[in-house]
Amino acid sequence: METNKLKGSSLAGKSATRERVDNDFYVTPENAIESILKLEKLEGNIWECACGDGAISKVLDKHYPTNEIFSTDIIDRGYGKGGIDFLKTEIKVDNIITNPPFNLAKEFIERAISSARKKVIMFAKIQLLESADRKALFDKYPAKTIYVFSKRINPLRNGNPTNENGKKWASTMCFAWFVWEIGYKGKMTIEII
Repeated sequence: METNKLKGSSLAGKSATRERVDNDFYVTPENAIESILKLEKLEGNIWECACGDGAISKVLDKHYPTNEIFSTDIIDRGYGKGGIDFLKTEIKVDNIITNPPFNLAKEFIERAISSARKKVIMFAKIQLLESADRKALFDKYPAKTIYVFSKRINPLRNGNPTNENGKKWASTMCFAWFVWEIGYKGKMTIEII
């Protein structure tokens, strides 16, 4: 077992059989990124604040070649600027889009809403809607639209589509894109994509 993995946790939570990757580094698949960029348009600059190896940022560059795109991460994974703790920043931008570490999703959402002028888009498990603590978050900051995938999306562990035995990673989790428009106070809409 590699030392950078913790036994007893998985992307979905506690597990005796799966390992959780340090800092929740699960790469957002390109097809998931393409799907949200077809549905939501971004005007102005864009910050990918947990850019990892650049999966989201690279697709953003293709869709928005003339926009200013900032890519940062707390860990230097060879893309963007490493060593930037998003939760401790005070930077203002037009839009933020990311796949946050799930155990810090609420904190990322709160920071993003205070940092963005137009939109915040987060890729997360649908379980983000669960818990009294996050209910209070959604009461205070209702997402405008939640786009739930009709087919399973499988975030890649460290960008690797297969496990150590060469088998494709399987996922039983349901993922969605959560979209906030800054200042929106209406009801949340759920779309199946």
